[in-house]
Amino acid sequence: MKTKEISVAIVPLTELGETKQFRIVDHFNLTGSSPKGIDFIPITELYLRAEETENDLEEIMVVALQEAEVPNEEEKAVLLKQGFKAYSYELIPQALELAAEGYRLDAKAYISEIPSGFSLESDASGVKNYSNLPETEETKKKILDLGIIKSESPCIWAGVFTKNALKAYCVSNNQDLVGKKISGLIVNSGNANCSTGKAGNKHDLLMRSELKSRFNLEAEVLSASTGVIGRKLPVDKIVNSISEIASRSKKNTESIFDNKNHFEEINNFAKAILTTDLVTKFSQDSQKNMLGIAKGSGMIAPNMATMLTFIITDKKIESLNEAEAQSFMQNELNRITNKSFNNISVDGDTSTNDMLILLNNQLGESISKEEFSKSLEELCEKLCYKIISDGEGVNKIIDLRLHDLPISENNLQRIGKNIINSMLVKTAIFGSDPNWGRILAAFAREGELLEGFKPELVELKILDITIFSNGEDLLDESELSELSKKMKKSKHIDIEISLADNGDLESDSLSKAKAKTSEKSLRSARFLGNDLSYDYVKINAEYTT
Repeated sequence: MKTKEISVAIVPLTELGETKQFRIVDHFNLTGSSPKGIDFIPITELYLRAEETENDLEEIMVVALQEAEVPNEEEKAVLLKQGFKAYSYELIPQALELAAEGYRLDAKAYISEIPSGFSLESDASGVKNYSNLPETEETKKKILDLGIIKSESPCIWAGVFTKNALKAYCVSNNQDLVGKKISGLIVNSGNANCSTGKAGNKHDLLMRSELKSRFNLEAEVLSASTGVIGRKLPVDKIVNSISEIASRSKKNTESIFDNKNHFEEINNFAKAILTTDLVTKFSQDSQKNMLGIAKGSGMIAPNMATMLTFIITDKKIESLNEAEAQSFMQNELNRITNKSFNNISVDGDTSTNDMLILLNNQLGESISKEEFSKSLEELCEKLCYKIISDGEGVNKIIDLRLHDLPISENNLQRIGKNIINSMLVKTAIFGSDPNWGRILAAFAREGELLEGFKPELVELKILDITIFSNGEDLLDESELSELSKKMKKSKHIDIEISLADNGDLESDSLSKAKAKTSEKSLRSARFLGNDLSYDYVKINAEYTT
């Protein structure tokens, strides 16, 4: 049986010690719902056990709850008596969707933690206002739209920013701080503060100065905004909100177990930066070296890290001084962004406010460069999947793998983007139509990218079924119909393009040396995309109204 690894945040019902990760072996579903379009869900032996995997993690049973539900003390006692030690808000959608597709789950769980020296704050300032919700004090309290990250010690940092020529003031002003240490970051949702004239730049700088002065921060701060372009930012609401946050207690007295469970602070910050997103997006690497929080649902295109993502860490990097560590972080962020966030796309639109920020206050333990890179890459991959899974109107996820092809890295990336951005491919996937011709046409759209390699020499698989190889289709009408039925039942549409087993490279116009391709010149890449649904059109047709 196929297996899939997932990672979810849990909230402990009792002390769980210093363990970084747990293995989920069973769940109790109290959400009262199942994912859309799933009729029958085979739950028997859904989760892998320790003896079936390489990692010997402590096993745990988890209760699945609806978002914002919190068990009281009496309910906790009942659950603990039944052997459940934690609850989760994000387990059920992933688990049931994958179960319906025939997967068994290698399910990892972690307790959310904020790296040492950092704090997260959030508030409902009133910037995010919807026409169907009257702006009263009660509704304002329910709509978080302002997030703050502070560090007790100034951070070295790295950033990747939008390549859109029209940049919001937060982007250009952050770029002016490259190379300087910073003490925090402020982000608002509901308003992009882009193309708003001189006032927009003034408002962005005011947000920063208010945060710095109210909290007596030592160094400068970064900013981010997301929402509708071209609307004046009601900065007075943000200034008032900063004042309210500053007047509150700096510590969350409700955190338990020596303040190691930071789920509420993290989840509220993640809520505060959402726009059309349906779910919060945050994760940690398996070693808990880093925490990442992201937003992104629409205007997601492979032209940088098209979204907002904030990653914080306290880890020193062994054998590197401060300047070297900053340079290393920037180089690694560029490299990993290019193979992760640059390879996802919802709709092909690149926004004006996109940024990926990595903050490091270096207050924690030292880890090697290899460990740092591994954690950063793992975290970015997790956040990419969360973003594409929550794409606007998404019904199906396209998981495209271009495997061991004699094509340069840059050209392979452009080819992958052509496929996942193709409207014909997207609509075929939405209709569960195994129209492999559209996929191959997008693969070969720009012939010069193939560098002489003939598309007839590839093998194409959809959901592990070989559908095209060595220049001809392999399925008859009845087999295509069966594949279509399989696609209808699957949210994850796996597509793989590789060299056909009997592909005769010698017959190609490649040089003899390239025909006898060495292992180093065969390249692979993964891309995440989605279908194009009616809901996507509706969401974006009504975005500002």
